[in-house]
Amino acid sequence: MNLLVSIGWVLAADVWDEDLLTAYDLAREQVLDLLRDQFPEFEWEMPFVERRVYVPLGALDPLPLLELGAEEKIYRHWDYAIVIVPNELNPRHRVFTIGVPSSALEVAVVSSARLGRGDELVDRLGGLVLHMLGHLWGVGHALRGPTRDVESPEFFHIDTFPEDVREEIARHLREIADARLEEQKPHWGRISFYVRTFLTDPRGILEDIWNYAPWELPLYLGRLTAAAAVSTIFFLMTAEAWEIGAHLPQRLILWGAILSILVATTLLFFGQNLSTITRVRGLREQIARTQLVLFGTLLTGMLFLWIVIYVVSLGVAYLMPQEVVATWAGVPSPRHLPIARYAAFMASVGVLAAALGGNLEEEEDIKAEILFDEET
Repeated sequence: MNLLVSIGWVLAADVWDEDLLTAYDLAREQVLDLLRDQFPEFEWEMPFVERRVYVPLGALDPLPLLELGAEEKIYRHWDYAIVIVPNELNPRHRVFTIGVPSSALEVAVVSSARLGRGDELVDRLGGLVLHMLGHLWGVGHALRGPTRDVESPEFFHIDTFPEDVREEIARHLREIADARLEEQKPHWGRISFYVRTFLTDPRGILEDIWNYAPWELPLYLGRLTAAAAVSTIFFLMTAEAWEIGAHLPQRLILWGAILSILVATTLLFFGQNLSTITRVRGLREQIARTQLVLFGTLLTGMLFLWIVIYVVSLGVAYLMPQEVVATWAGVPSPRHLPIARYAAFMASVGVLAAALGGNLEEEEDIKAEILFDEET
């Protein structure tokens, strides 16, 4: 028996334009036919659900739409969800955007606002949805096929995936299309459930974390970066901090570094409500997988920030007057300065300060930076 892959379409706006609704339905049917033809080893279903939450006027923030799609996906036991609206989408880093995929949520949002009407809309919308699905399936931009990087909406059209991409997608789908953990066993311990969720698709989870480029988080989160910078400068110029950091045992410095990264990640994860994906209660593999991706992304980002602060602190410490620093640190001469140890101490303090500053960020901003794969 072929594995079932379920991709739900969610209409999130109160649309009553018959031509528009017909175009949406035709695009859905053509995408479904293409997937059935190109991936016959799977059984495909693509239900269409109406959630007329928004008026079809004005621009919409993609984040609430992604969260709506995630809730529908989990409630209806789909594998993926496509949320469609006729509205423009508010971009964060581009002039405009017509699609936002989130591989962490396994949901994508698409806008038909710039895709024309009639047959043009059907073809372009179908091509855009296939492009979004490519991102959800872990496929990067290619030179041909639906996942190619285009500069204008009119270049999207329904097309088959190249053979090498098809094989990559098939491998990914085989990993996710099996029965969910909660369906295999009714009662789980929380820790064992999360461990099994990770072991179900470790490669996919790690790829999702890597594709989110977590090392870029400090570039987009100004308050987090500012808090880390202020604490670093303060401790570099404080004699008492030098004296404490220079005399801490190496083992304590090591454990301090590990714990600071873990504590900072946990503070951000729960402080920004990233653990709350939907209102659905109980242990669900889809929710657990998303939480693992989000936590892993933050953890990698905090590790990268620790390394950056360590390198900067090391460089600045070497540039400071060594005799003055030696006096601050309480060592007999500059050649006894444990600068590397102190830089590690600085990095640990800086990461904790960054976590406190990060919780001053707007919740929507930090969620968007972590959840958005790209703005198409």
